[in-house]
Amino acid sequence: MSTTPNVTVLVPAKNEERDIERCLRAILAQDYSHDRMEIVLVDGGSTDGTATIARAVLVESDVDWRVLDNPVGTTPSNLNAGLSIASGDLVCRVDARSIISTDYVTRCVELLQEPRFVVVGGRQVAVAREGSGLMARSIARGLNNRWATGLARYRRGAKSGGTDTVYLGAMRLAELRRVGGWDECFETNQDFDLNRRLARHGIVWFDDRLSVQYLPRESFRDLWRQYVRFGRWKTRYWVTRREAPRPRQYALLVGPVVVVLFMLGLLRRHPGMTAATVIAGAVALDITGVEEPASPAIRIGGVIASVTVAAGWWWGVISGWIRS
Repeated sequence: MSTTPNVTVLVPAKNEERDIERCLRAILAQDYSHDRMEIVLVDGGSTDGTATIARAVLVESDVDWRVLDNPVGTTPSNLNAGLSIASGDLVCRVDARSIISTDYVTRCVELLQEPRFVVVGGRQVAVAREGSGLMARSIARGLNNRWATGLARYRRGAKSGGTDTVYLGAMRLAELRRVGGWDECFETNQDFDLNRRLARHGIVWFDDRLSVQYLPRESFRDLWRQYVRFGRWKTRYWVTRREAPRPRQYALLVGPVVVVLFMLGLLRRHPGMTAATVIAGAVALDITGVEEPASPAIRIGGVIASVTVAAGWWWGVISGWIRS
């Protein structure tokens, strides 16, 4: 592979008119040579202005680009549609709600010079949109809580090293095609599945120098639905691939039950325990991997968001097992 390989930045999108411009501007701000980059955005049948905004941003750029329409509309089908026309030596996946740092592509290229690495990726850092209210900022904080999001390496601010999955991911085009791209039977969790299949051929590498901002849902209701869906598709993955949950995932399955039983035991033994005491204990679990000041209201809201994430995923897994 050339020391200056061509890179395809692959962006799956559907109804993301609010965030797509910010995503693309970050890609266009890369310090990697623009004549060695192409952007392939696949619009999955949006009913808003996602594709129109994308074309308006890209037409003024100095990077080769394509905007494809994909009526199937699922994330893995969008990714595979883009993969079918990608011409780069490497592929960097960048989701529409993600904002990559200016050196992101450069660092991915450098890391993939190591032939043992088949996938490289970095940290996901949830950030609230500018001008967001209390709930949105609380959700962003909750998603950065290392205890409530499954202890995945890319969420807990770990040191660089091999792992089971990474956020987004950059890969060699030839290896990605060799394993068949993204499995379209997994509408969600297709990234984890791909990482596990690629791991048969090398190392999935988490690099702590890579950091990507993620723009999350802005209501607890939407967050709950998102993580219930994640849980159900995780169960589908385990059943389809005949794999058992990873130790960290067992912890997330057992954790909510243990916490509830512990709190009920405390209240039974100490009926005078006040709600304020319970809240104070919960706030003690507000441990994020991001050093940032936060008001007591946002910290409490972050704990509520963390509970929503953990409980939603747990319910999704349990209901998924019942249905399977």
